Amino acid sequence: MAVVLIGLGSRGDVQPMAVLGGELVRRGVRARVVALEEYAGLAGRYGAEVVPVRATLQSALEGAARHRHLAGTPAGQGWLLRRWVREVSRPFVDATLQAAGPGDSLLGGVLAAGGAAVAAEALGGRSATVLFTGQLPTSYAESHCFNRWFRPWDAYNRWGTALSWRVAAALGDPLVAELRSRVGLPPRQGPTSEALDRHPILVAASPTLVPPPPDRPPTVHHTGFLAPPDGEATLPEGLMSFLSSGEPPVYVGAGSLAPSTGEGGLEFLAEAGRRAGRRIVTIAPSPAHVGAGPGEVYAVSDVSFEQLFPRTAGVIHHGGAGSAHTGLRSGRPSVAVPFGVDQPYHGGRLAALGVGPAPVPFGSLGPQRLARLISDLVDGPEAPRYRDRAREVGATVREEDGVGRTIEVMERVGLIGSP
Repeated sequence: MAVVLIGLGSRGDVQPMAVLGGELVRRGVRARVVALEEYAGLAGRYGAEVVPVRATLQSALEGAARHRHLAGTPAGQGWLLRRWVREVSRPFVDATLQAAGPGDSLLGGVLAAGGAAVAAEALGGRSATVLFTGQLPTSYAESHCFNRWFRPWDAYNRWGTALSWRVAAALGDPLVAELRSRVGLPPRQGPTSEALDRHPILVAASPTLVPPPPDRPPTVHHTGFLAPPDGEATLPEGLMSFLSSGEPPVYVGAGSLAPSTGEGGLEFLAEAGRRAGRRIVTIAPSPAHVGAGPGEVYAVSDVSFEQLFPRTAGVIHHGGAGSAHTGLRSGRPSVAVPFGVDQPYHGGRLAALGVGPAPVPFGSLGPQRLARLISDLVDGPEAPRYRDRAREVGATVREEDGVGRTIEVMERVGLIGSP
């Protein structure tokens, strides 16, 4: 029996699945990671077999750029995401059916969990959902990614988060429909969220960043962040030279969303860095931009944030689950400039933990506002407190063994072993 991990999405969806797959392989369990071709190198970095999907993330980024008015609203973000899932459903089904065999266990993030359940049903295996933030129904505000919509009424909050979970699970319905058609199953009756609730749900988020709610059901297991093993990669020589040539720079980046910032983003960062008096490391908008950029900006490609962030003075990111966790683990002050979805929640949690100032929406950033945020984070009156608190929280989060805990739960619920 093998474990098939479906990384439907960007780097933040693929890397934790790949980390888990690599550790399973080290423990003698066959593991395969299904991911977009552009992330095949990342998916295979940790030792699991990779089944590449012949599709790209580019159409999702282009859709967000064309429909900026939609990309700025939760409903629009959901519509754009579901449209992209529909575009890539056929190649993802091809790869999933290639990767999975009779009796295998299939794990998927929120976009792929419904498809994983369908494939497991057809193949006589087991399935589980892997979540990277607080998305499940709860009345506890600090445990849910849409807590900004909470009100002082538990019943209302529970109803609202249940509706949110139903909508989130339905984003992957195009994949569910394609898979059911391909394996000869009738269309599903009822919402996908109800089907997922019958299987194990693993919340792979640090309890420090995403506190486990006391009202979670017994099928939900809060296991912890799936952090890569220590020393898993080295940084490029050019980047190391830049890091060592002066005071530590500030990292400013938007993860896999970097291409959506366009080529003008480097000039934008150079101006902000000049105003703040700080050097900057960022994500290159294209391979042609890797290396020294305008002003005191250095652009990187596929580097290990686990190695980079501890070498900076502070970290400014979009607030994705992976970046938020990695920033915390680095022990460096951090703050989010969120686009939407779960990113404002992570940014708020970072501020609540005291490792940085309150999040600033990405859309409100100009060079002057970003320069002020950089200064507030690493040079302002509160900067010493942010540094001390970041070291303290970082040490706590690094002690958590999310990978080991996840595998323990997988063994206990029968996702590893004979079906």
